[in-house]
Formats: sequence, C-alpha cells, structure tokens
Amino acid sequence: MNSTVNLGNLGSGFGVLAAALILAYGVWVGRRDLGMRAMWGVLAAVLLTSLLPVLIFRTSLVGLLVGGVGGTFLSTLGTVLLGVVSTALAFLPLYVAVNWLEVIRRASDGFMHSRL
Repeated sequence: MNSTVNLGNLGSGFGVLAAALILAYGVWVGRRDLGMRAMWGVLAAVLLTSLLPVLIFRTSLVGLLVGGVGGTFLSTLGTVLLGVVSTALAFLPLYVAVNWLEVIRRASDGFMHSRL
C-alpha cells in the first residue's frame, strides 16, 4: 500500500477529530457560535487537503513524471515530491484547529470578564 495514502488518511482522521473537539470546546466555554464556525473551517481544511494532492497528482508535471516510464529518476523524484507535499498538507487541518482554539479562548476570556 502507498504510504502517501496512509498519511493522507491519518491527517484526515486527525482533522475530523480536531473539528469535533473544537466544537466541543466552543460549547464548553459558552461560545457555540465560534465553535460551529471553527468546526466548519477545520472540515473545509480537511476537504481541501484531501483533494489537493489528488489534483496535483492528476493535473501537474508530477503526474506526468510518476505516470511516465517506471523506474526512472524523475519518476522517483515525482513520487517523493508528492509524498512531501501530502505530508505537509496533512498537518494543515490541525494548524487551522489550533488557530481557532486561540480565537475561541480569546473571545471566551472577554466574554467571561464581561459577565462578571
């Protein structure tokens, strides 16, 4: 099995888990509206990062290099490049989730101080 596919699936799984947890955190601190926006933002990042490597592979020079004559240096280089891009993109949903976590935390601090 291709390791690129495994990394993409792992990144997607963590992204969906992060979306659920960020929604739960937003509800917990009393900012359900921000939690909902954060959840949809993280899920959009998961969708984008799941589709982007496929689009890069199908429509770019990397696809031509990998799909060309097997066993050549360029084919190997294209596969490695696709793996590096997929691995980097796997962390993007987690980055988005952490960014939203900070937004919710700052908003809830102001929200809690205004209620006191």
